[in-house]
Amino acid sequence: MSERKTLTIKEVKEIERVGSNQIPKLSFKAKDGDKEYWYQTFRSSLFEVIKVGQTISADVEIKTREWDGQEYTDRRITQIYIDGQPVGGKKSQYRGKSPEELELSARAYALAYAKDMAVGGIIKTGEILGWADDFHKWLQGNGKQIPPEKEQGQQVSEEKTPEPSDIKNLKFKNPGEFYTACLNQFKLAKSKADAAISEYDLSNPGQRKRAWETIVAIYGAKEEK
Repeated sequence: MSERKTLTIKEVKEIERVGSNQIPKLSFKAKDGDKEYWYQTFRSSLFEVIKVGQTISADVEIKTREWDGQEYTDRRITQIYIDGQPVGGKKSQYRGKSPEELELSARAYALAYAKDMAVGGIIKTGEILGWADDFHKWLQGNGKQIPPEKEQGQQVSEEKTPEPSDIKNLKFKNPGEFYTACLNQFKLAKSKADAAISEYDLSNPGQRKRAWETIVAIYGAKEEK
């Protein structure tokens, strides 16, 4: 969840581009009370208001992660307010994730899925990038390419796909049902689901619900009008 903070900016790095899709990212150091931390944002609409010496009111999403045996804390800016109004218009309804972040996640997932298909011998190594692009278009709902599973003759459920609002409100009695829904709704293997929701304890019903909202936001939710 995001938390509103007042930050005084001390240092701003050059904009860098990350991921295979070269998404722009801006990192800066700011003072929060008596302490200073590094922050980052992928929302390009916020870049111009992040200047050394400025004091900003911002929504900050704080997450911890473990990498190579060490724990790191990510502080991500999801919105900045000037005179009480959000910069760049309406806030995202995807728990602070910008369209750029969702696009990066979708492309990373599509590429990983294509690689898994190559490892499984379903497609050739040289076809990975083409399949990743086709699968990404299918995920976005704007491509003619049918899902790789069906193209390869594997069994695909013919059940009617729930509406996005129905998917978001699914409930699970246990972690097993949660992982089954990840596979059925988004073709998402357990390992990839775990990577996206590492901060949640699925044995806790409340956290299981928030974990599902995160999965839907990253892999399947359409903006509701």
